[in-house]
Amino acid sequence: MMRNNFILFACFLLIVLTNAIPLHNGCVSTYEEGEQLLLLAKEFPVNSITETISDCSNSNDILQIKYIRLNPDPPLKGKQLKIDAAGYLKEQVGEGSYIDVTVKLGLIKLLQKRFDLCEESQKVNKPCPLEQGDQQLLTTIDLPKEIPPGKYIVDALVYTPDNRRIACLKAVAIFRP
Repeated sequence: MMRNNFILFACFLLIVLTNAIPLHNGCVSTYEEGEQLLLLAKEFPVNSITETISDCSNSNDILQIKYIRLNPDPPLKGKQLKIDAAGYLKEQVGEGSYIDVTVKLGLIKLLQKRFDLCEESQKVNKPCPLEQGDQQLLTTIDLPKEIPPGKYIVDALVYTPDNRRIACLKAVAIFRP
């Protein structure tokens, strides 16, 4: 269940994320008592989109981000995470497109898996193929309370069937005990 939520979270975001204008200069943030997450955006040579997401795309990627809003940002274990994001697809993206996701807890690889983009997009009510043009994503994810404490690193890359990159996303989060 917990692993599926991490995967689903990464996949949801990748449907509409890439080529963001930096909205946040990477920094280490601390939070009030009761909050469980720290973000370490400085660890990647990429542009931060939100406090919890970094963009590792380039100008050749098929998806260009307009905005991403997470509430709460950063996400908290045991809470709902609302995602509002928009982007522009330079071309239609359809069957055979895939998402390569790697999730690590510290140096330990928890997951390395390839997901079908169309299957994942249907989980957030986005029909496949995704048409060229503006894309919007509004969804809510329940994050489990049982997320083990530690530093989580998520890398997600989205590709067309002919291996052209659609999007790239990196995130680093520390969940406290």
